[in-house]
Amino acid sequence: MINSNSDQALFSVNDLQGGYGDIQILNGVTIKVPDQSIVTIVGPNGAGKSTILKAIYKIADVTSGSVTLNKNGVITDVLATKPHNLSSIGVGYVPQIENIFPALSIEENLEVGFVNFENNNLETIRDDIYQRYPDLKIKAKDRAGTLSGGQRQMLAMARALMSSPRILLLDEPSAGLAPALVDQLFEELVKINKSGVTILMVEQNARRALAISDYGYVLDMGKNRHEGAGASMVDDPEIVGIYLGKK
Repeated sequence: MINSNSDQALFSVNDLQGGYGDIQILNGVTIKVPDQSIVTIVGPNGAGKSTILKAIYKIADVTSGSVTLNKNGVITDVLATKPHNLSSIGVGYVPQIENIFPALSIEENLEVGFVNFENNNLETIRDDIYQRYPDLKIKAKDRAGTLSGGQRQMLAMARALMSSPRILLLDEPSAGLAPALVDQLFEELVKINKSGVTILMVEQNARRALAISDYGYVLDMGKNRHEGAGASMVDDPEIVGIYLGKK
């Protein structure tokens, strides 16, 4: 079992407090994400799940606490990093809505996501993405706005992967998808993780997300309520009864 309290966590949210103006949403949330793991945050509506990610990207306010990235012992203050520079330090993000540029082509969307690291090559990374998502290659010159909901989510994740992220932050990735597409999505997340990308996911489809997760956190009223190995949380009577509901 992954020790979520390890000081060697790749990504750490520490006693985070904040919200929107005078509305306090987060009341001291702590999340640890070990390298190359999948960690999922679940909880009822209004628990503050998405606010954590929005705080990182300055969409929500932070009143106290910290968020850090630990790459090989080098600690980066994530909250002190401007949102447009987060991909440059290895943090990718797929928001729940408005996560593609509909007026641009698929190819142009991917180019927007590219980060020019040393020894990075746009064509090489884009070819790798097209190999992973052949449907995007077929439609490469089409406007992204013509894609279906499932294809849009595929493009949003592909664009985030263009920056070669160390960790991928996902806000409700299954929202609005048909059941069959939800299964495909979670299968794809497992593949992305196995390729070496760490994943921190906020998800309403708690059972499905926790089932593929190494570790999970339950938030309620902006606070940590439960945590544990993902698969075991799905079978925990207390968590099931209060937060997950009947199957």
